[in-house]
Amino acid sequence: MKVFLHKMQQWDEKHPVISTVITGIITVIVIEMFNQRSVSGGLMYMFKNPLMFIVNAMIVISTLCIPLFLKKRRIWTMLISFLWIVLSIVNFCVRTYRTTPLRALDFRVAKSVMNIVNMYFETWMIALGIAGVAVILGCLVFAWIKARKIRPKYKNCFVVIIVCAALSFLSVETAINTETVPTHFNNLTNAYVDYGFVYCFSASLLGNGISKPDTYSRNNVNLIKEKNISYEESSNKRPNIIFVQLESFFDVSNLKDFTYSEDPTPCFNKLKSKYPGGKLTVASFGTGTANTEFDVLTGMNVQFFGAGEYPYATIMRETTCESINYSLKELGYSTHAIHNHRGNFYARNKVYPNLGFDTFTSVEYMQNVEYNVLGWAKDKVLTQQIVNTLESTDGSDFIFTVSVQPHGRYSTEVIDDTQTITLEGAADEGEKNAYEYYINQLHQTDEFVGELVDTLKNFKEPTVVVFYGDHLPNIGMDDSDLVEEATIYDSEYVIWNNAGYKFDSRDLATYQLSAYVTKSLGFENWGLANLHYNYEYDLANREYMRDLKMIQYDVLYGESYYYYTEDEVPQPTDMRMGIYDIVIEDVLQIGEDVHIIGDNFTESSAVSIDGDKMDTVFISPTELVVEDVQMEVGETARIYQMASSRSWLSRSELYYYKLGPAWLVKIAEMNEADAIENSKGNSIANHDDDE
Repeated sequence: MKVFLHKMQQWDEKHPVISTVITGIITVIVIEMFNQRSVSGGLMYMFKNPLMFIVNAMIVISTLCIPLFLKKRRIWTMLISFLWIVLSIVNFCVRTYRTTPLRALDFRVAKSVMNIVNMYFETWMIALGIAGVAVILGCLVFAWIKARKIRPKYKNCFVVIIVCAALSFLSVETAINTETVPTHFNNLTNAYVDYGFVYCFSASLLGNGISKPDTYSRNNVNLIKEKNISYEESSNKRPNIIFVQLESFFDVSNLKDFTYSEDPTPCFNKLKSKYPGGKLTVASFGTGTANTEFDVLTGMNVQFFGAGEYPYATIMRETTCESINYSLKELGYSTHAIHNHRGNFYARNKVYPNLGFDTFTSVEYMQNVEYNVLGWAKDKVLTQQIVNTLESTDGSDFIFTVSVQPHGRYSTEVIDDTQTITLEGAADEGEKNAYEYYINQLHQTDEFVGELVDTLKNFKEPTVVVFYGDHLPNIGMDDSDLVEEATIYDSEYVIWNNAGYKFDSRDLATYQLSAYVTKSLGFENWGLANLHYNYEYDLANREYMRDLKMIQYDVLYGESYYYYTEDEVPQPTDMRMGIYDIVIEDVLQIGEDVHIIGDNFTESSAVSIDGDKMDTVFISPTELVVEDVQMEVGETARIYQMASSRSWLSRSELYYYKLGPAWLVKIAEMNEADAIENSKGNSIANHDDDE
């Protein structure tokens, strides 16, 4: 064995380039074994899709060429191959439990995603994964210490890297130009299987943003804007407008093989039979809630962005753009977002101000929240939140509501013994369990839909409500599982109102929905709404898509020719978290405990004493308790609304403690100075961190 290894080392030293190529090919085969979820699938991938195998191999080989410049080339080659394989293993695990594949975006939003990891993975799985990585890293460190140094041939290495990079680029361009691979992935899971893990993950890492149109110029942007300016007077209607985006919601009667013990969505189906609506084409399957939000709010088409990209995780964290919010604010509307999940998930607390929201009520600001067996908040809490928001202003309101309850994962085991609806027609017991869990969660969301309509029927203000699903659930279905002409990208919408307004029924894409609603109400001041309207929402019109892409590129990545002056550029709003102030009215030392008396506390409220976050017991919306603490005269107190153990969304004003309510003093200068830091997702130290 030693003789064989010695000869292999000698051969490797004489033929480093060939060795690198072979290592890259073997690495891709191993990666595809995990990606295709079988050994045979990985081995056969090179024959099943040879061009994409070459593309994937060239990308890996290009990264493996970097160690050619380094003296400890072998260990660096091992490390890079190891990283690629680890990513494929992580992708295997993520697809197993989350059903959608690993993207570069997942690392960018890792901080907010950590809060829901336990909904997909057991603790022992997480611990085992960490231990496995630690062991392998230990082996690599040992190998690094023992590795022999080899003097690189720098000129040859430089040529090899240039050639590999050129071949990688050429192979990718060939795949795109021959339409072997698309520039946008509608179904991420299928894309990873068809086009390879390495290519798809790399595309999610590097292929962000909107490519510059060939005809992009100030003149062409101005021509598009002039063509779509409306000179009509806006209607004097000012109803409240509520969009309700329903997580993974669709009409399960479109599943052709299943029958149900009762209708899972009777309320939504009743609305469909009486009110206008239609098919709503969404951009993705099984995932993409934030992208559906982006489409609906902005009137922009997320498919012009990179493969698998979430604008919430990229451009929308740093820039504003035209949206239905800014349009309605010009008409006197207040704009609100409501979501019964964490406020920092997909950085909504940072993105929503760039979309023009005045307030954002996330689950941290809600009372009486109930959770399902997976830990997702039940949607019935949203009815009261919507009513509270409507009543919080005197004028007209736009409320964008996002539900969460039917979110996966959809377990193949029975995890909820309170389910009441059953189905027949599943292929096996695992599929039956997954779908039964889903339809029972769906049924409870449908009950929320019915409750909201019943509540608003007699509401004193005219109100329009648009219900729609954000995407279909990823339970392994494809088009063949659906009735004829239905696809996995077909959601639905319905428009209800309590004032007798007339809407027509028609099929739309998500990025046309808000424009269709505002134009139907007679609002004429939104540029992209006019563009959609003037092209009659015709998705097959290439000129329409060309103009829409041009405007999107210009306002997000270009020179902003669309705005004639700087005053037209939308400015971020000073968005507040929640609609009610969280206030401290008294601080009482009762025995060994500190009691904070105030208003609008929730389970997410945490007391801070002199800058340290304390373990806090929620008693009621008016009382919090910090146990086993003596608060001293002159110390400060405030309340933080926590999105996680350390990250906060907003905080109350700061008070000095001076023995009783008459001596509870606001520190005006400090409150004014730190007000701009509110709701920015900062972190706070725990009281025990130094112990």
